Amino acid sequence: MRAVVKAGLTLAVHRSGLASILSRRYGGAGTIFMLHSVVENGAFYPDRGLRCPTAQLDAILTMLRRRGIALVSLDEAVSRLRDPRPGRFASFTFDDGFDDNLSRALPVMERHGAPFTVYVATGMITGDLDAWWLGLAALIRSRDVIALPDGTTFACGDAPSKVAAFDAIERAIHRRYELLPAIRDMIAAAGLDLPGLVRAEGLTLERLRRLAEHPLVTIGAHGTTHINLARAPEDVAREEMAANRAFLEAAIGRPVRHFCYPFGNARACGPREERLAESVGFETAVTTRHGAVFPDHLHHLYALPRESLSVHDTPHTVACKLSGFYRAVYSRLGAPVSHMGSDAAGDRT
Repeated sequence: MRAVVKAGLTLAVHRSGLASILSRRYGGAGTIFMLHSVVENGAFYPDRGLRCPTAQLDAILTMLRRRGIALVSLDEAVSRLRDPRPGRFASFTFDDGFDDNLSRALPVMERHGAPFTVYVATGMITGDLDAWWLGLAALIRSRDVIALPDGTTFACGDAPSKVAAFDAIERAIHRRYELLPAIRDMIAAAGLDLPGLVRAEGLTLERLRRLAEHPLVTIGAHGTTHINLARAPEDVAREEMAANRAFLEAAIGRPVRHFCYPFGNARACGPREERLAESVGFETAVTTRHGAVFPDHLHHLYALPRESLSVHDTPHTVACKLSGFYRAVYSRLGAPVSHMGSDAAGDRT
């Protein structure tokens, strides 16, 4: 329902011309897009917000090309902030290290000559990822009713209700991380093999190397186990970044210069994590805050915003994301550029 309402709102905004007006202030030099998994057309997943069908990805890339938007790597995006040139750009990023980034996303990106960055968590390869969201999706897929320890129940006997249940529980967890132990207990009690779920969807070392060798692909870091870094002691957070970087560099034989904060919202990364990312040696770090990128982000390269893309998106929502509409709304027409600790208004979750 939330997705339907949002799609209707963005259609109205697009048709009214408001997105075009907002773009003058909030559209910036370009947009960094965030995806996770790319799936077969028509496949059902309770965690739809993390999935983008191949046809939809192809349509989005086609739309961007038709609008004259340059499809660039993350390095080129930063270069264009330093040396502005006519026209806007889009840079694509994929989080976690799903195997379908190689099998499904890469062929689509190749057709459009679109560079992209894949942020890989060590645990996605080893099976040690704290991927409670994959376990939650598998739990919801297998049940008609989900009962939380606090007594809240979700009827999920059909596909729409399963999606609604996943979205509601995921939002609750991001608001109250203390719910996570109970969710993990529910996953374990259901007999679900979380490491197995991770390995079934994650890249292997061999396929990571194949992906890294492609000229369109940049490999970035995403932490060892995908924990909320802001809730971890500083030495643990630093090790999550540094060990992940070392693992990836040893695996692919080249520098890993870009980082993506797990979860990426104001409750998962802040000024401390920004400082840690720089001290570990990364050149940029991305968040999940809404917004376009501006030359002023050269002063905030460890707090770059992104706009998400998933099965929920339409041409109208993508147009609104390009315009900076969501940043304008969530910041209440505030500053186009936020930075760590400035506000939480741009958060996606």
